[in-house]
Amino acid sequence: MGSTIRGNRDQRNTTRTSQERRNDGTKGGSLQKTYDARYTEHRTNTKPPAFQGEPSDTDHKVDAVHELIRDQLAPRIQTKSANAALSDRRYFMYYRRKRTGRRCSCFLSETSPENQCPICIGTGIVGGFDKFGAITEILDFTSPNLVLVNVEPNYSEDTRPIYLKLMDGKKFGYAEGVLPIKNNIGKIENFMLYQPIFNRGTKIIAIDPAGHSAEIKDRADLEPFLKNSEVKIRIEFSKGDERSIVSHFLFRYQIKDDLQIWGDIPQSEQEPATSELGAFEMYQEISIFFPYRPVLNYRYEDLLYRCSDARMFKIVMVKENIVAGILTSTDVTARYLIRDIDAGITRHLLV
Repeated sequence: MGSTIRGNRDQRNTTRTSQERRNDGTKGGSLQKTYDARYTEHRTNTKPPAFQGEPSDTDHKVDAVHELIRDQLAPRIQTKSANAALSDRRYFMYYRRKRTGRRCSCFLSETSPENQCPICIGTGIVGGFDKFGAITEILDFTSPNLVLVNVEPNYSEDTRPIYLKLMDGKKFGYAEGVLPIKNNIGKIENFMLYQPIFNRGTKIIAIDPAGHSAEIKDRADLEPFLKNSEVKIRIEFSKGDERSIVSHFLFRYQIKDDLQIWGDIPQSEQEPATSELGAFEMYQEISIFFPYRPVLNYRYEDLLYRCSDARMFKIVMVKENIVAGILTSTDVTARYLIRDIDAGITRHLLV
């Protein structure tokens, strides 16, 4: 048997030697080896890691299997995972924590943001969280090119964030700034003028680039302005109270029609064994299985609002399930938000 193996090896070496040629095509001298096609055939130009040495006629089969998994198997796993989650789905609102943006006024002269700040919600970035399917814009003390007429920052009181107030002795004033508007579907999801002290003398005026204006009392009043690339917001102050104080103006418009996402929660975490005694939601953390759409990348410290019972969660762990480089589903671990501990999020996050 040894002689047979040695003979095959010698025969293969002889085959290669007979194919050796000079670069100019003549025999002898400096040699350039050319290999038989059956040893080097590949479906792609990438050599599989398992074959760093001698080429093999099975290399093309390895490439073909990878393509099969990527193009056929992974999409089927995506579909089956989505169907499995649909069978017992729970609906959520998803809020992605902002990592970049305008620094909040509660964080301008401090080493950390204010946990209960209504503007940044403890993140240090104006807006705090972006809601899935919507874009939020805020007019506040830190807004660029903010125009103040008879209105000033409330430096006399140690507040975080910095509020805007009507100057002493003045009966009328306003704060005005321009907010950008991106592509949208023409719907206002929410808007709010945040006033730590209720004021009878404040008014919101929206002005489009052509100069048309309207007082904003309802969502429908603001929606016509969404067809523009920007809108000018004017917060008017009048002497209706001893102190007219405003924190910020917020409006959120939709870029998607459906703002909800859905996932599957293990039955054991939905209904504990002691539920007949009234001990519901005994778990500090829950696991949620999300299909690959509509959200592709969940992140640590993002928020979830469960629509069925208005409970809120913070994501503490994310595990992405990937097949052949394609995301098929995501396993998320999230903890309950407690009102006494997570005061800023539970008080100021607009659902």
